[in-house]
Amino acid sequence: MAPKIQWPLVLFSMLAGCGGCAFAFAGIANAMRESTSVTLFVTVVAFALVVVGAICSMMHLATPKHAFAAVTHLLSFSGISVELIMLGVVCALMILFAGSVVFVGNATATLVLGLLGALSGVALAFVTGHGYLISSKPTWNTKKLPLAYTGTAAVAGGFLYVAIAAFAGADPAIVRALCWILLGCVAFSAVFSVAWLRHLGADRVRQNLDLCRWGIVVCGLVIPVAAAVALAIMPINAFFGVVAGFGLVAALAGGIALRVLMWVVGAGFLFFFEEAQANRSAILNV
Repeated sequence: MAPKIQWPLVLFSMLAGCGGCAFAFAGIANAMRESTSVTLFVTVVAFALVVVGAICSMMHLATPKHAFAAVTHLLSFSGISVELIMLGVVCALMILFAGSVVFVGNATATLVLGLLGALSGVALAFVTGHGYLISSKPTWNTKKLPLAYTGTAAVAGGFLYVAIAAFAGADPAIVRALCWILLGCVAFSAVFSVAWLRHLGADRVRQNLDLCRWGIVVCGLVIPVAAAVALAIMPINAFFGVVAGFGLVAALAGGIALRVLMWVVGAGFLFFFEEAQANRSAILNV
């Protein structure tokens, strides 16, 4: 049976994770006293990504009735309920952060909201992968998977922040410092992406060699490493923004490739999701 990739969930985890981590970079930049016009711009873009990601997640539930049922079962603390909670927390902090910048102007409140947003944005990226830790599915049941999700989302979010900052007149010294943080995120992503591939084993990697080689390794690791190193040392000019944008596209492609591979190697468990789609009402008790 050919694997059925759950594209709404792939896009949800990638877009929401990228948006959450871009907000994390904005929160860090705000703590470094970056211009509020830059951090506000990034926050608005990040909010849009998280909302689009949430819509993708709701599409997986097929109807508003089932989506509402999932919301009413938040206290079950299942994988989907934790994701919904973190989506709400991150969106609320984004709105409060933007409100503090635009209407309040209190530096202390903005600093606290930005730092809380940084933590929650990274946590959102983590929980979008943590929900797949299922004991009956060995290829998914490892903390390396949500950590790889976090790493790929952090890299994409970092490149998004830097790309916007380059064209928005951000402080060059702060952008440079964030490029080094981005390089750390790339290293983190590389470590846990490779660790998860090792967890899958050589046979599964060989069976999906093109996806692993060109998607995860080249787009997800090699190009982001090269782009992040270049950004850390090159002058901050128009070409700097182009390199950041190229890194963002590659990071998104690599992150999607990793998530697609997760569904491909989970083919033996996919009947559960098909049954879930066929019996949503029973599963959600509606």
